[in-house]
Formats: sequence, C-alpha cells, structure tokens
Amino acid sequence: MPRVGWLWAAVASIVVGVCPPATAQPLGPISPLDAGEGPPPPAEVQARTQLPPPILGAPVGVADPKPWPSSPPSSSTPAERTPGARTAPPEHPTERVRAATLGPPRYTDSTGTATITSTPVPSAIVDKAIAQTAYQPPAHDPVAEFLNRPSSERHRFPSPQQESTNSSAKWGQWGETMEIIFGQRAGGWFRSDHMFDGFISPVTNPFLFEDPRSLTEVRPIFIYQRIPSSQPDFLGGNISYFGVQGRLALSDRWSFVFHKLGGIWINPGSASRFDDESGFAELWLGPKWTFYRGEENGILAAAGLQFQLPVGSRRAFQTTGNLSIAPYLSYAQNFLRDFQFGSFNFLANTGFAFATNNQRSSYYWLSAHLDFDVMNAHRFYPLVELNWFVVTNTGRSTPIGAEGRDLINFGGQAGGTGLLTGAFGGRVKITESAQLGAAFEIPFAGRRDLFRNRFTVDFILRY
Repeated sequence: MPRVGWLWAAVASIVVGVCPPATAQPLGPISPLDAGEGPPPPAEVQARTQLPPPILGAPVGVADPKPWPSSPPSSSTPAERTPGARTAPPEHPTERVRAATLGPPRYTDSTGTATITSTPVPSAIVDKAIAQTAYQPPAHDPVAEFLNRPSSERHRFPSPQQESTNSSAKWGQWGETMEIIFGQRAGGWFRSDHMFDGFISPVTNPFLFEDPRSLTEVRPIFIYQRIPSSQPDFLGGNISYFGVQGRLALSDRWSFVFHKLGGIWINPGSASRFDDESGFAELWLGPKWTFYRGEENGILAAAGLQFQLPVGSRRAFQTTGNLSIAPYLSYAQNFLRDFQFGSFNFLANTGFAFATNNQRSSYYWLSAHLDFDVMNAHRFYPLVELNWFVVTNTGRSTPIGAEGRDLINFGGQAGGTGLLTGAFGGRVKITESAQLGAAFEIPFAGRRDLFRNRFTVDFILRY
C-alpha cells in the first residue's frame, strides 16, 4: 500500500508541472470573435452576441471611438496576478464611447481585430420612448386654462367650478343643493360676480330695469325730464331727480339692492296750479336672486322683490298710500361672440307693482336693452333701450288724470293708459370698477302724461 501511494503522488506532480497556471480572463464577451480564431460563427450565434438596441436613441459622444489596446498596460506580470481574477479595463477617456450621430454605436474588443455593431434604432421606437418619458400635463389645469383665455377674459375668476366641486364633494348632494340656491363665494365676500364682465347695466328706467348679476356697487344717477306744455295739470316745466343706488353681493347668486334713494325737484309751468316743490323721494329696496348663471352659454336670469316705501316728501307727491310690492324678472344673454367686430348683449326686465291699498296706482312694466361690445374690448358700448308702462288700476290720492311712471306715483285717474318710450346712448368702461353711462329717451306711442323727453346719466363705482 505505501508503494501505491508514492506512485500516485509522483503522477500528480508530473501533471502539475506540465500544465501552465490559470491566467485572468480578459473582460469582454465570450465568443470566437474574442480570440480572433476560427471561421465566423453561424447567424444564430451572431444574433445572440449582438448588443440590444438602445431604447432612448443614439447617445452623444465622439464619432470614431478608439479601441482598447491589445495589451493593456499593467504594473504586474501575468504570473503575479491572482488566479481567477478578471482584468479591469484600462482607464482611457475614449474607451467604449458611443457614436455622436444618429447611427448605431460601435464597440471594439480587446484585441482590436473584431467589431460588434448594433442594429440601427427605428425613429418610431425613439419617438415612443420620448413620449413615454415626457412630462404629461394633468387633464384639468386651471392655471393653463386661465392663461389660454383671451386677454379680455383674464380678469375673471379662473376656477369657480373647482371651488364649487370641492365644496359639493365635501357636503355631497346637500352641498350641491345649497350652492344652487345660495351660490358660492369666489374671490372674497361682497365682491361682484365678475364672471360676466362682458355685460353692462342698462341706463334708462334705472329704478326698475335691474341687472341680473349679483353686484356690489354705488351708482349716482341724475335724471332730467321735460313735461309737455299740453299737459293740463302742469302745463310744461320739468322734473329732476338726483340720488344714488346701492347694491351688495352676498354671494354670486344673492344680493340686496337699494333701487331708489335720493331727492326730487318738480318745476311746473308758470301757468300751472302747482308750485315748485322738492324733497326726498320714495325709498325702494329689496333682495335679488340670480337663479341661473350660464357660464358656457353667456345667459343670466334673476328674480327679485322690490318694496316701494312712500317715506319721502308730501309736497313732492312722495307719500302716496302705504306700500307697493313689485316682483320682477331679469334676463341677459350674450350672442354673436365670434363676430370679429364685437358681440351683442341683450337684457330684458319685466314686473308688476302691486299697490297694497287703493291710494296708489298699480302698473306693469317691460324694458329691453341691446348693446354692442365694440371689438369685444369691454370698453365702448353703444346701446338702444325700450320701456313700456301700463297703468292697470286707478288710485285715489291726487285728482289728476296722469301718472309719473317710475318718478312719481300720484294715485291719479290714469287707469288703462300706457306709454312706450325709446332711448339711445352708450356706456364707457373707464375700468371695470368705474363706468359712465348716458342715454336720451323720447316717447314712441301712447299718452305722454308728464313725459316729453328725458336725459339720464349715471356713474358706477363697482367692487
């Protein structure tokens, strides 16, 4: 047995001495191309050894990369390297640098004799990869929508729908119902509804022809009306009014209006049995509800209730009866907004003033307004307006056969009479907060009573 062991030991020594030690395998793909020996491999092998196409397209680099040196410099000899270790690639500024053009990248192995070339990448793959990695904006971007609006609309609140949606989501169906009834506050308390700043308020019949928007404003008004000389009671002369209106927006749907607050001056003709009189006018006020706000179609609709309180001067016929209650409806619509020279705004208002006793006269009114927004600049608005009054029943306060329409309720014997007037004028928006309007009005049909013609001017200071 010992002799057999020595024999095996001698054979192992011979084998170890004949076989060379293992050297580090050079870095790179293992294929016949690495050694540069033998015939080219089959197509299946070449396909497996090719690099995959770059997903993001051609990289940026120098046009012609330099191959690795066939014998990378090293401080140690092959005999001194650790058996089984891989040789690290040399540090070279252009090692394995990809082509700068849109062509395919090229690589050269360590021997410098073989080149592996990747397949060119189709442009469709590059475009798809860029689209997948590009920034995708959100489906609803209120800032982008606001900036993409025309410059004339950028003063409007950019996202009232978003505030409404958030509030409705918080309170559910109950919240949606409350917002429909009471509106939602966009931009601060008591601020006017600026979603419809393309509209303007009417000029004539200012105490009854109400704008359907919810507004906060102060509006001084001056009216000068001439009396026909053929009027049997006053025999000419004039009536003047100067006062102020006030509106307070509680939300974009609810507001409170002071329709009439001021003084009146009556100056009959020299031969009249009435003397010149002046004093405080009646006080008219009441709530208004904008029940429809069509932000997409440019339509507004409102309903209101006006209380006409005879608390003025007796000598100026401003204390007739006890009270009149006047419910009304207002409507506004913008149309032809794509017309290159401007768009049109139509407003209409109708209501009935019910006298609570037989001392005052009751009457029905209907007013219409049409203006043209020149160049859609929200600056200059030429306008025409129509106003129709019909006295439905006779009062018992003053023994005259006339009525004073919106300036005076005589309680006279004028039941069944009516008057249609027309006006032309314009409004100028110095800014959205400061607006000036003026119109001249004449009778078209019906009994004139105290109305020969009228000039109306106002100035709006709006919040």
